[in-house]
Amino acid sequence: MHDRNPLTGLPGNIEIQSKLEQLVVHGDSTAAYIDIVDFKPFNDYYGFALGDSVIRRLGQILEESVPGCFVGHIGGDDFICVGKGSSFSKGIEIARQRFRSIVPGFYTHRDRELGGIETFDREGSYRFLPLLDIAVVYADAEKSTVTVESLAGKAGRTKKLLKGQQVASPVFPVLRKALELEYSVQNTKALIEACGVLREEGAVDILEGVLHGHYSWNLRKSAALALGYIGNSRCTQLLQSALKDSNPHVRTRSVEGLVVSMGREAGPLIAPLLKDRSTWVRRAVLRGTGHAGWYQGLHYLKDAATGIAPGAGINTSQERRAALEGIAMLGKSEDAEFLAELCGSKDYFPRDAACRALCAVGTDLAADFVIERSTVIPDVLNLAGISSSNLRKLEVIAARSLAAADPVVTDALRFFEGFSPEFSKSTDAEMRKNLGNLSGDLFRRLVVLMDSRNLAADSSCIARVASRIDSGEQIGSSALSAFLGWVAHRGGVSPGSLLMSFLRRDSRPVAASAAIAVRSLASRDLTQMENGETIS
Repeated sequence: MHDRNPLTGLPGNIEIQSKLEQLVVHGDSTAAYIDIVDFKPFNDYYGFALGDSVIRRLGQILEESVPGCFVGHIGGDDFICVGKGSSFSKGIEIARQRFRSIVPGFYTHRDRELGGIETFDREGSYRFLPLLDIAVVYADAEKSTVTVESLAGKAGRTKKLLKGQQVASPVFPVLRKALELEYSVQNTKALIEACGVLREEGAVDILEGVLHGHYSWNLRKSAALALGYIGNSRCTQLLQSALKDSNPHVRTRSVEGLVVSMGREAGPLIAPLLKDRSTWVRRAVLRGTGHAGWYQGLHYLKDAATGIAPGAGINTSQERRAALEGIAMLGKSEDAEFLAELCGSKDYFPRDAACRALCAVGTDLAADFVIERSTVIPDVLNLAGISSSNLRKLEVIAARSLAAADPVVTDALRFFEGFSPEFSKSTDAEMRKNLGNLSGDLFRRLVVLMDSRNLAADSSCIARVASRIDSGEQIGSSALSAFLGWVAHRGGVSPGSLLMSFLRRDSRPVAASAAIAVRSLASRDLTQMENGETIS
């Protein structure tokens, strides 16, 4: 009997291990282990409901990107795909680009503009975490030992982390008392939504009473959202009934709750509300269609993106914007031509939203638009389906953007983090040059990027960074530690070059990182000397 992951409906660990044995160990297929980078901090920051939505969408994207191949869900944010040939690896890369293009839609407007979130990472350090991406590890050797655990180990997961929450006293008894004592609306709203965030199934009876009771619409809409977060079958039934509520705010939250709890299965349930008398409800349905990954609703989105909404004039602009956001979240390259026509029309509005959606679905139509009309890389750009010649043109724009002010630099770094071809010599030089400009997390991300692409440090890199330190510039301890880690890993400089500006720093983390780099560099040199080789 095959097991299924309850969140995605994909095969679980029993079938995964069977497929690995059958197709990889005893066959000629390749396994790809896929997980979301820094997903746990995102999940902690935005909550489990949104985290589940991200995982569901990744599962859908993987299924669609590698048709005919096996896709399994290990659990949490970890997946296994099994296939063969160049079409399989190409499909995985397409999945990555599609995921990167839809991810910004899961963030708040502020966090999208920042290019990520500031929160605690898994080590408990407070730092900036860029927009979500996926890491892929292929089983390309030692096939006789291919297991879920071995692939997890190769991906840096030698021990799987439990995804549960710390045990805490439930919120719903406090909520019950708050309702009895007529606690303030704002405080009661907070308690209601806390029940949802913690997925307290014991709160469902109370939330049902609020949703269908004689409470203010402010409380009732929060109850709808909380029920969506809890997401069991009873909650979805309550939310479906609330789609007919007399208050538009409650209907809006009920739409959002169904999308969070049901994913694409919510599509047919919310679609009739595109005829709702409230623009807020209609917008929620349009966005929800994309967030849910309900591709069958695409024609609704296209109609709304070009139609005239009933009511006030601003409704048309806002509903078109919501529809375009939905199309962007679906991220289908087939829609590029439709979006390109909107972008090319001088009379169309809102053109900025159409252009953003075009960049999210990718293809050469999106690349041509950016190359012809922009001097910087947009914050969202799906690189799947873009020709190698256009990728090179975009590379030039992105390299030039590294010297600009943020958020342009953040967008350029994200572009390069998803850029598959080898960097050109001019891009390599531009990156080294910008070690003299960037600070903090931007500096750290640039260093990590160069390390991941096997670029070695050289004397110019050391000189630029040392000059900044000696002049009193604050680059940041974690950024400098990352820089020295790169130097230790890739080499390219002498250990003595780190003595004055790095090894003798007052900052203990920087000095310690420099000491490790000195050891690594010296060991490399001495090994070459023992072998009679010239020190590079």
